[in-house]
Amino acid sequence: MLHLLLGVLLACQAADAAEVELPAPAGPFKTGRTSFHWQDAARDELETSAADDKRELMVHLFYPADADATGERAVYVPDADAMRGPWNPEQLARITALRAYSLESPPPAAGDARFPVAIFSPGGGMKGLTYHVLLEDLASHGWVVAAIDPPYNARAVRLPDGRVLGGLKPAEKGWPEPKSPEDFQRFYIERIGHWARDVSFVIDRLVELDAGDGPLARRLDLARGVGACGHSRGGQAASAVRVVDERVRGGINLDGTTPYAVLPIKPDAGSGAQPFLWIQQQLPPPPSDEQLKRAGRTRAEYDAEVEKLLSGWRRQLGEITEGALRVTLARQGLTHIDFSDEPFWDGNMTADSRPGKLQTIAETRAWILAFFDATVCGRWAALKKLAEAPENQSAGITVETFGKLWQ
Repeated sequence: MLHLLLGVLLACQAADAAEVELPAPAGPFKTGRTSFHWQDAARDELETSAADDKRELMVHLFYPADADATGERAVYVPDADAMRGPWNPEQLARITALRAYSLESPPPAAGDARFPVAIFSPGGGMKGLTYHVLLEDLASHGWVVAAIDPPYNARAVRLPDGRVLGGLKPAEKGWPEPKSPEDFQRFYIERIGHWARDVSFVIDRLVELDAGDGPLARRLDLARGVGACGHSRGGQAASAVRVVDERVRGGINLDGTTPYAVLPIKPDAGSGAQPFLWIQQQLPPPPSDEQLKRAGRTRAEYDAEVEKLLSGWRRQLGEITEGALRVTLARQGLTHIDFSDEPFWDGNMTADSRPGKLQTIAETRAWILAFFDATVCGRWAALKKLAEAPENQSAGITVETFGKLWQ
């Protein structure tokens, strides 16, 4: 399956590498995208120090569109101009010219079938729309995907009324600068909890959307729960929301790695029940003897720290009642950002690095679809086949299974 997906991706990327075009979605559905501005009037905005701030989100819905729908492809990132600074002029030019494969707000796929739902959270400092390679693909396989753009994460999030949230001065921030490693850990876990509550809030709003009279009314299959997925910090939030919201039937963490917040909101919160998939790039190679000497550490001390880290992760994964998978990707040149769109527009991709980037996207797409099809929809065969595929080892994929995920 992965080889077929990679072939599709490579065919779609045959154009000049200087021309920015994202890998096309591989599923049978045409896709649409529509956006919402939602405010949680019951929840304080913890990112700011203003007492009257309430949490506001931009949420972008990707969904299966009517096969006969026509119209313009959606602008890739509508508020890209507000990201000057983090994105340099050359990147902004590429991003501004880029278009999604999804049409802007077309009718949903014909019929009355309900679509399963997944919710996506971006990495720290990143925007929710810079993951089209994953979001559009899942929607093209019949899913509705709600991508959250958390305020005060990326430099800027523009709301429909023109306000731009971001770029807080130190005195305006809700979390002060940490003064110790303990502060950093506490603030980080508190922010993960804040983001996990974003996921729950979005589920609430989707319930209202399904019960309303809009184009997606009575088209969202929310009765059996949803999937939660995220990259980096967003992956931590997808991990954590499983612990506090039973409507989340499976969580995926894409390369979100810290020593203390792999799964729970708080260290004593437990690992939760719902199934979990953790996709990681391989750990960095061990330091040289000279590097250890400069750091004042011995090889035995370093090895003991790594083993403690791995043992802690495996203990947490093993405590998940309904089982977990840890998938490690070992590929030369693989970076943390390869789980997003960024390699395709940041200007650093070369002809030599392109096949590896496409392979990472193909693999990640396959795991996301198979895992959510299993945990949300009850179709386990594809996930079992993927986890037990004999070609994993030759592709540099290591799969660890914790608990009993399938019969």
